[in-house]
Amino acid sequence: PMTTPSPTPPPTPAPTVLVGVDGSDGADAAARAAAEAAAARGATLCVLRVVDWPEAGIAGLPPDLDGRSATRAAAELQVRWLVARLAQWLPVDRITGEVVDGDPVHVLRARSQDLDLLVLGAHGQAWSSGETLGSVAAGVVRGASCPVLVHRHEPALGEPHRGVVVGIDGGPGSAQLLDAAAAEARLRATTLKVLHTWPQLTEDAGTPVKWRLDPATTTTAEQAVVAELVSALRLRSDVPAVDAAVVGGRAGKVLVWASHTAELVVVGRPELSPDHEMRATTRQVSQRAGCPVLVVPLATTADVPVPA
Repeated sequence: PMTTPSPTPPPTPAPTVLVGVDGSDGADAAARAAAEAAAARGATLCVLRVVDWPEAGIAGLPPDLDGRSATRAAAELQVRWLVARLAQWLPVDRITGEVVDGDPVHVLRARSQDLDLLVLGAHGQAWSSGETLGSVAAGVVRGASCPVLVHRHEPALGEPHRGVVVGIDGGPGSAQLLDAAAAEARLRATTLKVLHTWPQLTEDAGTPVKWRLDPATTTTAEQAVVAELVSALRLRSDVPAVDAAVVGGRAGKVLVWASHTAELVVVGRPELSPDHEMRATTRQVSQRAGCPVLVVPLATTADVPVPA
């Protein structure tokens, strides 16, 4: 008897990376990082500029100048220039450019629902630097539906940053966060360091006193919290070398310290309402890290993956 051939499954769509730009130096550097991330993933890349022209216009402009049109024309020119420049790292047929009107935070949050990765510079055209996060980046990180890479320049002087660092607490969302960090380490062909922290007694009064007064007992107990997760990670053939450490101290402070030698720090963010305030660890690391930070939305209402 004749057999009916099985239907050919539809091709798996290529991953999609989007970078938000605004004409600043930080955004241009983020665009290059996005192109490199897309190349490593076999993804397409969209370079998006959101023009947020105030409805009331800007006071002081010549009356015969159409400021909105001029701004949009400049934005389109910048996006075309970036698309051409990024062909150094990604085939041009995998890069698109787009200019839209609207509020950058709202537009980027909406686009994140269909992305595999969203890339932003830590600082845009606003007057901010150092231990701050631009208002657009902060707003997007707080409510994006996909992982957000907050890009920062690596210092020109000093030793190159190496390795991916991830902080976990062993609770809900930790396995998902480890998967994301392991994927980044694999793409970058580098090591993965898993950090788990425990706060002092005065910062965590609900924990049995004997643990906090005996560092050895505390370390043993905290190692047990994440041991199974780390052991499972080490058994995977697709994950590079894995190192794990239990460290006493505030999670945000420990991760910021680790960021000054790492090439990437990975933290989690619970999938809460878009306008919900980020917990202390995620906020502190995204603002103060000395390297790029990947913020991963977690399908849990539990606290962030490292205790604040």
